[in-house]
Amino acid sequence: MDDWSGRKWEPVTEERLLRAIDVLVAIAKEHGPAFDPVLETVRQELHDFRHRQQVTELVERESGLPLRKAG
Repeated sequence: MDDWSGRKWEPVTEERLLRAIDVLVAIAKEHGPAFDPVLETVRQELHDFRHRQQVTELVERESGLPLRKAG
């Protein structure tokens, strides 16, 4: 955990969610199903992320204007 504490906060991206899923799958295979709830949560986050991206793209296409992003 010491390695993690020094990292900077970065925005969530699809790539980061996919990497998290890969790591959790490896942990679950090694240590059993105890990590399945965490894995399912990350999978749901990926689904929600993709849904938000699709909605944003649809609104931008229909309005002709890019939506402002926080940050």
